[in-house]
Amino acid sequence: MANLCGWDGVGIGTDVTQGHDAAFFDRITHAKGYGRRLTSLGEVSNPEGLRRIGDVPNLAAAMERRDRPEARIEALMGGDWLALLRAAWGA
Repeated sequence: MANLCGWDGVGIGTDVTQGHDAAFFDRITHAKGYGRRLTSLGEVSNPEGLRRIGDVPNLAAAMERRDRPEARIEALMGGDWLALLRAAWGA
C-alpha cells in the first residue's frame, strides 16, 4: 500500500476482530446492524503472524529485519495516524 500511496499516507489500523462470533460479523454486514445486507465478508482470516492484536509488534519486527528506516516503522505503527489527527483537529 505504501508503494501505491506513499509512506506518509499509510498507517496500520486496530480493527482486529479476534474473538468475535458469527453474530458479530452478521451484524456488521447489515445496514444499521439489522437492515439489508451490505456485503458478505466470507471467511475472515488475518495473515499469519497478525491474527491477534498482540501480534501487531510482529509487523515492526519484520520491517526491522528488512532494514526499513526507523522513521518509516514509527510512522506506520502510529505516527501517520497522529499526524492525521493533528491536521484534522488543529493540534
